Amino acid sequence: MISDWYRRYRMLIGIYTIAVIVGAREYLVSRGQDPVDFLNEKWGDMTDVVSAINPGDPDTEFLEAVQALQRGDEETFLEHMEEALTSDVKHNDLMLQSYAQHLLNTGTDHEQVNAALNRWRENHPFSAETVFLPLATGPRGATDLNDLNRAFAEVPWVTEARIESYGDGGAQRWRATITFRPGQPVDIRDAVAAASVVALPPGQRHLYEVTCVNLTDCSAERR
Repeated sequence: MISDWYRRYRMLIGIYTIAVIVGAREYLVSRGQDPVDFLNEKWGDMTDVVSAINPGDPDTEFLEAVQALQRGDEETFLEHMEEALTSDVKHNDLMLQSYAQHLLNTGTDHEQVNAALNRWRENHPFSAETVFLPLATGPRGATDLNDLNRAFAEVPWVTEARIESYGDGGAQRWRATITFRPGQPVDIRDAVAAASVVALPPGQRHLYEVTCVNLTDCSAERR
């Protein structure tokens, strides 16, 4: 059984634990080092402690969600995340960002992705956290890269989009890691349209504007 001392202070301990984890992550990011890995075994042990002393709290649900994702259990991840979000939690930057990123990763309907992104950005407009958008086609050279950068620069809510390659099961893939402009409403279809510019012939790209009705259906019209 949990002692009276734990019952009295369990919420404070839970908040303090979350603050230490998030603070450590931000400290390492600010020093240009790799961020704290929430899938690390040590953080799994921390989650077990927090779950025991502060069950049902939105921050605890978030840590349990991350641990479920570590196990590859996406269904349980979403259950914990959605349970946390039913409390209308607003303070946890990483929770709101992680939920939006997961919806984007799994190809969820763009309206749900937009709702999650805007909920995060409205509550944390100056957050330094990013999201990444997988690119169906990466740049084939300097021209493609320049055109991608130009297209993303025209998106009103994007401050910067770093086009970068990464390994995925031995294959090389590409993504745009997006930094957000504070105070701007987000429509993820704008970013998908910017990423789609490389599907046009290089010499014709400046003549056309790409628009998307969802995350997969895009078309180009002459400017």
